[in-house]
Amino acid sequence: MIKHIVSLSLASALLLGGCSSYKMEIQQGNYITSEELATVQRGMNAGQVQAILGTPLLVDDFRKDRWDYVFYLKPPGEAVKRSSVTVFFQNGVVRDIQRDDQLVKVQPK
Repeated sequence: MIKHIVSLSLASALLLGGCSSYKMEIQQGNYITSEELATVQRGMNAGQVQAILGTPLLVDDFRKDRWDYVFYLKPPGEAVKRSSVTVFFQNGVVRDIQRDDQLVKVQPK
């Protein structure tokens, strides 16, 4: 009986110890590739942009002429990284696109 208790205790300790060492990479938002962004052109309407890039992470109710695609990445043991693409519309069509090409480190709070 004591052998079984010791075996179960040892197995539990090994299983729980393995769980605590696993660190997951956390991603949030829309990562836009260069290939996807290259297909978006001035003059496209919002539906065409959404078909290519997906639903934007941020749409301001007061400035509907701007869509923000923001991406955050938190690798285990590293600082948070951020990238973004902003699409500006005028009269319902793409006027300009701004991209933060680099993943910029964001300081944690």
